[in-house]
Amino acid sequence: MEDFINRALGQGGHLSKLVQGYSPRAPQILISTKVGLSLDAEKHLMCEAGTGTGKSLGYLTPAAYWAVKNNKTVVVCTHTIPLMTQIVNVELPRVQQILKMEKLNLKYQLVKGKSHYVCYTKLETLWQEMLRSSSRDSKVVQRIFSKVAKEGVGDRTALGFEVEDALWNRISASSCPAINKPDNCMLEDLKEKMQKAHIIVTNHAYFFSDLIMRKKTGNGPLPAYDAVIFDEAHELEDVCCNIFEKEVDLNRFETLFDYLFKRDAFNDLDKSNQLALTQLRQQFTQKLDEVYLKVGEGMKNDAFKLLHEKIDMSDVCSILGQFIEKIKSLSIRGVSDILDRLFEGNDDLDFIGENAKRSWAYWATVHGRDHVTLHAAPLFPKVVLANGLFDKVPVILASATMSTNGSFQFFAGRCGVKEYDSVMVGSPFDYENKTMIICPDDAPVPDSPEMLTYTVEKLEEILMYSGGRMLVLFTSFETMNQVARKFQKHCSERGYNLLVQFPGCDREKIINDLKNNPRTVVLGCSSFWTGVDVAGDALTTLVIVKLPFPQPNEPLIQAQIQLIEKAKRNSFVDYMFPKMMIKLKQGFGRLNRSMNCQGAVIILDSRMRTKRYGKTVLKSLPKCKYSEKLEDIVRILPV
Repeated sequence: MEDFINRALGQGGHLSKLVQGYSPRAPQILISTKVGLSLDAEKHLMCEAGTGTGKSLGYLTPAAYWAVKNNKTVVVCTHTIPLMTQIVNVELPRVQQILKMEKLNLKYQLVKGKSHYVCYTKLETLWQEMLRSSSRDSKVVQRIFSKVAKEGVGDRTALGFEVEDALWNRISASSCPAINKPDNCMLEDLKEKMQKAHIIVTNHAYFFSDLIMRKKTGNGPLPAYDAVIFDEAHELEDVCCNIFEKEVDLNRFETLFDYLFKRDAFNDLDKSNQLALTQLRQQFTQKLDEVYLKVGEGMKNDAFKLLHEKIDMSDVCSILGQFIEKIKSLSIRGVSDILDRLFEGNDDLDFIGENAKRSWAYWATVHGRDHVTLHAAPLFPKVVLANGLFDKVPVILASATMSTNGSFQFFAGRCGVKEYDSVMVGSPFDYENKTMIICPDDAPVPDSPEMLTYTVEKLEEILMYSGGRMLVLFTSFETMNQVARKFQKHCSERGYNLLVQFPGCDREKIINDLKNNPRTVVLGCSSFWTGVDVAGDALTTLVIVKLPFPQPNEPLIQAQIQLIEKAKRNSFVDYMFPKMMIKLKQGFGRLNRSMNCQGAVIILDSRMRTKRYGKTVLKSLPKCKYSEKLEDIVRILPV
């Protein structure tokens, strides 16, 4: 493996013949070597590599070689679409060329969720319905049909034009009406391509959805695989716990009952069987309503409440079980999908009601008037990953931000990785000369009433120096929107383009506006702490309003804290601070995306100066110039 890596990435090697002006990077070669050795030895690897090290090419090169030479399958998972796109469109074609020089043929395949692909049966039906129509939708359907029929395009993003969600939902492969799959089924074609691929690229969510099915049935949408690589692995915990969450409300069952009762197969039943099923449905709904009413009464005015006691679901689950058995006994065709979902819902009700697993959190939420939902989720990934993933195949966990105080112990412990090799590579960027951290000495306490006004005034002052080219990161949508309302007039009067994240916004469009218009200011929360890639002088000023500690008003966070404190441990040291540092380092990394980046990271949180852990935070970030005076920004901003 080491000889191959030197031939591929070393001086005068394969990559130097493919990329003009290429010179070997020692950190990238180290990553490749470690990944290759881990795969050969079938060991787990923790790989932290700073921005600019060429991490993705570093792990893809040995992974592809290992897969092709040994006829293996490697699944590569990313969190963000831009990285997935870069891997499929840039990195893997390059690795394919490298392997060709070794006389090896690499095959790779991108896979997304079913809803991203077109269902040919549904498309053809809709196309025929609209042949005589001149509506706007009919023209779009004709364009899609032409693309699919002539070019074999089946992925929504590959169409090359926008399709509204309402129309796309009518033709997507999320559910298929065909009993027998047609020859031109996109999903069947995708399955075939995946079976032949050495490298399969997907996202974290798809992988964990596959793992859920694999744990239940032994098989999932993905073919059998021999190794897994998680890039952007710092996101693994949140995605995993979210995907494995069980969530049950009355609407979930009502929707399934409605689907079933509207099917022709139900209407074909005799009246006595229809009546029997209707009565079971009514009994189930009434009993579940009683359970939810009791839970809701105990919540008073709380938005959520952790549940520590069992909920008696015996009657509810028994009635739904009778309903399912009755449907099975009638041998109704074409309802197996609904039965599977009803059965899964019954399992979830029973699981939540038992409240038996101490490594899970159980809670109830209320939305609107008396709409109660019951939830259960693993408290950390190791609950579901230690058995079923880490005990089955070698896993490479790669990110720019996984360590805490130079150690992988916190992250590895939460994921359930007991034995692993590790590699930690710093960024080649010149932080010391090109980046300044500023923690203003006049910042108030973060939760004080003055903080909102202070933030707006400080942003106005910063804007005077930066002239735009600014990203402001918040930990709360509410605070961000309050600041935006007060800051909007200032920006409008001075000709600045203020863009504010909102649910469902086009994140990539906002990022492109920041890249292309220097007089732009972006206010972002949640997803903007990671994956924003704006190189050069398009982004020179990053403002972090508040240190991103986990929010104790979220159910899973509150359950984590209770669990740690019950064990007589310090929840701040063992959980809150390490989680904050991982996210802060991600946010910090938004400023420096290339060798040409230069600018300031301004942290408006006074705890950076007043709390003892402030010095630990600074030591954990790249070594930069430091100031407590905002006016010093002029010493670092590019001319």
